Amino acid sequence: MEDGRASFREIARRTSLTTPTVSSRVTRMLKAGLIQKFVPVLAQDSVQKGVIAFAVLKVDSDPEKVAGRLAEMSEVEGVYLTTGQNEITLKIAVGTVQSLHSFLRENAKEMNGVSLVSTQIITRVVKNSLPSLFPGPLTIDLRCDYCRGEVASLRPYNLMAGSSRYYFCCKTCRAAYLGKYGARLAKIKGTRRE
Repeated sequence: MEDGRASFREIARRTSLTTPTVSSRVTRMLKAGLIQKFVPVLAQDSVQKGVIAFAVLKVDSDPEKVAGRLAEMSEVEGVYLTTGQNEITLKIAVGTVQSLHSFLRENAKEMNGVSLVSTQIITRVVKNSLPSLFPGPLTIDLRCDYCRGEVASLRPYNLMAGSSRYYFCCKTCRAAYLGKYGARLAKIKGTRRE
């Protein structure tokens, strides 16, 4: 989180792990969708982006579906389902105030049952840090590498193959995976069941 450009070797040194282990874990987090992308974070005051605003929308039905449609729009930088009754907060970036009004008016017309509650235009950014890494206890949604089911056990069945680790929800899935890929895995140095 502090330096997205840090090499696997540097991360390994800081965490007392091996470089292949760090590489394997980062690859696994990317594959699982825990890490979505690596991007530069630009200083907001140094980039002329136009108008940034927050808008609160009231949705008559199915806020999840509406939120999904809004998330696909290029002007929308953030979509947040909030604690208000069927309310969605949007972070919108457009070129001008007129563009903001046009965006809100046109998209509200297209979506039946959606009404604008309020809009706030950002005039100056005092603090805009990345979201905190983990405000609560860390939990990761782990999926079985054979059946793709949820791995609910605190001590899942797993298999090490070189620098890769495979997780399974049960002994049956691990056995089926070994039946299918066992010959290939046997050729990899360091393969072991845990």
